[in-house]
Amino acid sequence: MSATGYGASAVLQLIGISYRQLDHWARTGLVRSSVRQASGRGSRRVYSFQDLVALRVVGQLREAGVSVQTIRKAVAFLKRHAEQPLSTLNLVGHGRKVFTLTDDPSRLVEASENGQVVLSISVASLERHLQEGVTRISAPQDVTVRVHGNAYRAVFTPDLEMGGYTVEVPELPGCITEGDDLAEAKRMTREAIEGWLSVTEPAKSRSRVRPG
Repeated sequence: MSATGYGASAVLQLIGISYRQLDHWARTGLVRSSVRQASGRGSRRVYSFQDLVALRVVGQLREAGVSVQTIRKAVAFLKRHAEQPLSTLNLVGHGRKVFTLTDDPSRLVEASENGQVVLSISVASLERHLQEGVTRISAPQDVTVRVHGNAYRAVFTPDLEMGGYTVEVPELPGCITEGDDLAEAKRMTREAIEGWLSVTEPAKSRSRVRPG
């Protein structure tokens, strides 16, 4: 994966949790944003792809009723071994629940004290699923914007770190804008097209007028 960071909006789409959960896990240190942490009002948390993997693991473990203490050990291990392929993890917890590998190196399991498997998470599969999700939500999309009765193709590219969209109108060179959400991006695109036309159209008209 690239080193691109992921803002809260992208994380919520990819992981399927609420902002309240994400904020709580960050504030309690369960899964913090490793690229950039919030430092006050108006600042943004930025997560790495490895953070996304940890968040997905935490979500699945919590749904299965695993204790927060055990999850903290699992997350700490993931953080320390971020440079290793996830399929090689050999995670061991302490207490009543133990995390270890089965004979299949791509499967992380939780076992009880008597060795009975009560939960199985395919970490490698989880990573592939997240990669597919990142590709899906980061893909540019074409949007038709109408100005003065004319239709213009605008390319909306999601900003996964900051949220919102960067927009470019290919047939109008230099016509670029952005918006915090889709509705604002469309409004800003219409304004950008109107501004582009107001500058270039009079110039074209003047160039067609030649002195007699």
